[in-house]
Parts: sequence; C-alpha cells; structure tokens
Amino acid sequence: MSFTFSDWKNRISKRSDLTVMVTHLTKPSDLSITDEDKINIESVKNLIKILEEKKIKGSTTNSGYIIGNKSAVCFQDAPMYGIIQNVEFEKEMRSNGKSKKIRYSGNGLAFSKYHVYDNGGRPVLYEKTSIAKQILNDENYWRIVNLEISVVSGKSIDWMHEREWRVPLDFQIDYKLTHVILYNKESYDYFMDNCDPKIIKEIHGITMILGVLM
Repeated sequence: MSFTFSDWKNRISKRSDLTVMVTHLTKPSDLSITDEDKINIESVKNLIKILEEKKIKGSTTNSGYIIGNKSAVCFQDAPMYGIIQNVEFEKEMRSNGKSKKIRYSGNGLAFSKYHVYDNGGRPVLYEKTSIAKQILNDENYWRIVNLEISVVSGKSIDWMHEREWRVPLDFQIDYKLTHVILYNKESYDYFMDNCDPKIIKEIHGITMILGVLM
C-alpha cells in the first residue's frame, strides 16, 4: 500500500520536532545595519519585494556560502518554535558581539515540503566538503554544507540545527501556496500597510512567530 499525502501529514503531526513546511527567512539588503528594529523592518521590505517579483533569487558562493557554480535558495526544515529559537540566538550573538553577520531575520516565507520537493528542492548533504565532492557530481555541489566537528582540534563548523533544504537556481512563488512569516507586531503592521492588498488576499496565510515563545 502506498504512503499517501494524508498519511505523511498524520505522521508528522504526531512529532513536535517535525514540520510539513520549510521556511526561507529574509534579511536586509544593507548588511551593515546594526539596529535590530531597523534590521527587522528592512527585512520585511525585502520580503515584500520577493512577493512582488514572485521569485526568491538563489544565493551564490559569495552571497550565501553555496558551493559550486550553481546558485541555490535556502530553507530551514524546522517547526515555528525552532525557527524563532534560531532567530533569537542569532540576535543574541549580534548583541553580545560574538557575530556581526546578519544571516536572517524573523521574517520570511514558508512552503509545503511537497511543493518544494516538486520544484527541485532537496535536503542538503552535511559533510566535509572534500568528502561530499566525492559523493556528488559537480552539478549537485549546491547541496553541500560543510560539516566539521572535532573535540581534538576544537574546530567546529556545524549548521545542522537548520536542517537545511535547498532549491537550485531560483524559486518561483505561487501565492496560494505561500505562507508569510512575520517576526512581531511591528513587522505585521509594516507588512499590512505596504504590501499590495491583492497579494495579501491571495497568500495562504500569515504567522507572527515571536508569540510562539511568549
């Protein structure tokens, strides 16, 4: 007997650590911003632009640590409470000076794994880059995320908490299959005031994630 879409959703619904969705989080166009409120609003502006263009553009080796010559769009395979925990940890790293990078904000778009899979999306391969390149051909290097965990050397490169999926090149957006993720009330107000009402009417839904931890 085949495993149906309903069976799949039912299995995942019994697991609090899994989700049927994958999430792409946005960031500001200007990565030199340090004010967290401005980072938040500027990332909403980027989100609205993505919706208007109906496309998430793939990151490259320079803009998003993608290995190889093919760009890719990145998603996190995590429940909403996991997404907000990742976002809050990144904010904490910036606030205590341990990192100046703006990797993503609490604003973005979520899509069904079925939809992303049908559009070429796949889980990444977490492995040392040199080893992963022996497993995948160069056309699929976009799936590689470097992984190094060593107690002996003390070196640690570990992004497995993101449970990343990637889509090669760009990802085309279908509004009716798109769920908007907004960080807080300020994000929500800005989005509702500045996004085209026709887009808002067509999208699948909106979730404000800060309340998940409150």
